[in-house]
Amino acid sequence: MVNGVNGVGAGGDGGSSSGSDTVTAAQVRELKRQRLDFFNHGFEAHQPAAQPDLSGRHCFVTVGATAGFRSLLDEVSTAGFLESLAGHGFASLEVQCGPDHSAIWERLARLDEEERRGVAVSCFAYTGDMHAHIINCRGLAGVRPAGCVIAHGGTGTVGEVLGVGAPLIVVANPTLMDNHQLELAEDLEAQNLVVHGQIGSLTDALGRIAERITQGTLDNLPPYSPPSFPVSAADRVTFFDWMVLTCYPDELAVQMLQQPVVNGDVPAVAVDDQEDNGMLVFD
Repeated sequence: MVNGVNGVGAGGDGGSSSGSDTVTAAQVRELKRQRLDFFNHGFEAHQPAAQPDLSGRHCFVTVGATAGFRSLLDEVSTAGFLESLAGHGFASLEVQCGPDHSAIWERLARLDEEERRGVAVSCFAYTGDMHAHIINCRGLAGVRPAGCVIAHGGTGTVGEVLGVGAPLIVVANPTLMDNHQLELAEDLEAQNLVVHGQIGSLTDALGRIAERITQGTLDNLPPYSPPSFPVSAADRVTFFDWMVLTCYPDELAVQMLQQPVVNGDVPAVAVDDQEDNGMLVFD
């Protein structure tokens, strides 16, 4: 499934500043050197993280590419959150920051070694390979323990993490229109598919995800196998699968013909043939 976080506008250093202060070339070089030293201390800044050691879990935080989520980023870049990660056996934290990359890098860089609690930390703005970061949080028997993805409630990101089978904490971004991410988070938690995390209490969500990992033996999953497309009718049980079908108009048409008629009405789905590409429209 295609994700919405790609390598457009990577990095947080492209902005301009104004004011009367003069910044010398030497100061700029020193700042760049400090940033490189920080990133080299942990994971590579813009590359998928290496597989964590079997003794430690990996946490990947993502906010997507289209909207900032500063409150989530601020909370995961605190000493208290890192302490909770370490307490639940996590060895590494990787944060995709979007437009807030520079600010979050500075917050993380201010944490000393004791405050990091032995957790290797890295952050970056965007990535062209979201799947590689997510898969590092999926448990694999004899290779790596299950970690955790903490994500905003974007349907593309949520669908990809659920498809991989990695433990997931969904945190709704309350600044978005109609707060639609909250409805998604609550519905998926009711189905026991995710943990609904909330700003201000993410450490509680970590505790609940740790329980799920233990109860579900998620440390011992078999190797990941990408699903075949289009998904078979027997396995098409979520809205995300119907989103995938929009790329297969012929299969979508067949499936719609097989849908039951309720009270004389066909399902409220239409196909747009202008560009030979199916488009779902829900009333």
